[in-house]
This record gives sequence, structure tokens and C-alpha cells, in this order.
Amino acid sequence: MYDDLIKVIEEAGDRVEFASFGDGISDYWIELAEKRLGIILPKSYKWWLKNYNGGEVFGEEIYSVYGIDFDEVVGGDIVYINELSRKNNSSFKDKLIILEADDEVFYFDLSNGLKDNEYPVYELYSNTMYANSFAEFLKKRITE
Repeated sequence: MYDDLIKVIEEAGDRVEFASFGDGISDYWIELAEKRLGIILPKSYKWWLKNYNGGEVFGEEIYSVYGIDFDEVVGGDIVYINELSRKNNSSFKDKLIILEADDEVFYFDLSNGLKDNEYPVYELYSNTMYANSFAEFLKKRITE
């Protein structure tokens, strides 16, 4: 199902810094993150977490699940980042931030729920849809 994405990642060379395929985070931590965030994470994002554990594209960290107690974790853990964002800005309740770069912020749009087990990915400042799924988001970030 994700063969095209695996190929894009493998061919990306030093543009991508992920764990080796198969060295991802456990279902246990994904379920804890979903419970803490109060949402179901999209299918392709969970696949990426389970297989690559997170990482960077062109030096920009895509938020993941660190596998550290959520009350102690800092940095690019998706739970930490989004709890902090929601605490500081109530308009983020329907957004789950997945990447913050110098001039772009990408998020899952939670407002309409999951469609085909995915959330669309939007860019915050332009308020435009960037990708229909996390898998499409990754492909675009790697190949653009």
C-alpha cells in the first residue's frame, strides 16, 4: 500500500533522516498518544511512526511520538507540541500541528473528522490544503 512512499524515502538520500525501515514506535505509544490527544491518528501517519519512528525532511522535524512520558517530554513530540499550542491558542483545537518550519506550519485538519482513515494536511499561514493525507504530505515534502 505504501510501496511508492517507501521508494521515495529510500531514494531521498540525505534529504531525509528517518530511522531504518522497521525501527518504529510501538502500538502502545501510539495508542497512548491518541488517548492523550483525544483523537485517532491517521492511518498513514501511524504507519510512518511504526516503520520509521519519526525524523526530518530537509532538516525540518516532522513531529512524532518520542516514547517518553508525556508529562516529561519536550521537543518535537506531537503530544507535547500540540498540548502547548492548544494551551497558548484556543483556535488550535481543530488542528494537530505536524511540522513547523521557518515560514510554514503544517497541520492535520481535524474539523471534519477522518475520511478514509486520513485527515487532510493544511498549511497554516496560507490556510490552503497541501495534501489529502499524511502519506501524500511526506511525498510532496521529500520531492519538492
